[in-house]
Amino acid sequence: MTIQFNRTIAFRNRNPLNIRYVNTIEWHGQQGNNDGFVSFKSFVYGYRAAVKILRNYNKRGLCSIEDIVSTWAPRSENNTDAYIKSVADYMNGVFSIILNSYEPSTKIRLKNREEVVNLLMAMTRVEMGANVAQLHALRPSAYVGYDLAVTSMGFFDGIR
Repeated sequence: MTIQFNRTIAFRNRNPLNIRYVNTIEWHGQQGNNDGFVSFKSFVYGYRAAVKILRNYNKRGLCSIEDIVSTWAPRSENNTDAYIKSVADYMNGVFSIILNSYEPSTKIRLKNREEVVNLLMAMTRVEMGANVAQLHALRPSAYVGYDLAVTSMGFFDGIR
C-alpha cells in the first residue's frame, strides 16, 4: 500500500517542520527555498535541521514543549496555545513509546532519541497536517535525521 501525502508546501519541500529560509544559513541537503521555506533533498535532511535547531534552543534554556513550540511557532503567526496542546496530547497518544506523561511544561531531553523523535512527529502532525499512516512512514526519516545531527562533533557540548 502506498501512503498518499497531503500536497502541502512542507511535503513539496521535504521540510516537515516548515523551517524558514534564511539566506545566511546553508543546511546540509538544502536545495533552495520555496515561498520562504527551505527546500531539502529528502525528509531526512529536514529532520536533521530541526534537531540542530532544537539543540540551539536547548543551549538557550528553551527545553520544555511550551518553550520550544512558542519559539518555533510564535503567537504572531500561529495559534501557539493550540499547537502546544496538540504536541503534548499527541506525544501522550499515538507516539508514546516512552512511559511518560507530557505536559506543556515537560522538558524534552535532547539526548533521548525516542523523546526527540516523538516531539518531531507531533510537530510534523501540526505543521503538515499529516495523519497517523503518514507519520509512521516519516518516522524512519526522523530517526536518521536525529542520528545525523547528533554525530556532529560537539553536538551535545553544553547540553544538560
